[in-house]
Amino acid sequence: MTKFLKQVFAFSFLSFASIVTVAQDNTPQLLKEPAGWEFERFPLPPVFAPNFPYKGVEELRFAPGMFKKDAPDYFTYAFVAQLDDVADVDVKNYLLTYFKGLCAATARDRKLTVDTSNVTVALEPNRKSQKAAFVYDATLNVFGVFADGAPVKLNAEVKLLHNVKEKKVYLLFITSPQEKTNEVWKMLYKIQKDFVIPA
Repeated sequence: MTKFLKQVFAFSFLSFASIVTVAQDNTPQLLKEPAGWEFERFPLPPVFAPNFPYKGVEELRFAPGMFKKDAPDYFTYAFVAQLDDVADVDVKNYLLTYFKGLCAATARDRKLTVDTSNVTVALEPNRKSQKAAFVYDATLNVFGVFADGAPVKLNAEVKLLHNVKEKKVYLLFITSPQEKTNEVWKMLYKIQKDFVIPA
């Protein structure tokens, strides 16, 4: 069990049930690399955002310094969300609901004070966008609830892939507070490049 879910899901019986589910099915199926980054898998909707409008599964990979504020790869991670029985997804609403829920639940558990009305998401199309895989550039204002709760500005990219036949949408999210010229983005871009819709 990673620090991510330990810290998010430690505060309720419902969370305990989710931990048991995750522990039983924690084999990478979508995000198999980088092997040296901590891995987590859990069902959607997540416990920390019960009003989340999508069902499916999410897999995450955390950089070694993800939870260490002074590390160069602090808050650097990637996730793939497989969303079932949908034709498309409202990316901005997805990220707002997700991060507001994450920040609120984790802050409450860690006895931190944050104002989730200050969680914001800005999106614009990325020049790498293609018909088969649309990419957004994103900027998120969130809180470092796994550390001291201070505001964190995240640079991110969101890649959308559609499996029309199976009625699934895949959302690949890569992020770091570091500028995209920083070394940590080499691995994030490799994750983005290497991900393909499961056969």
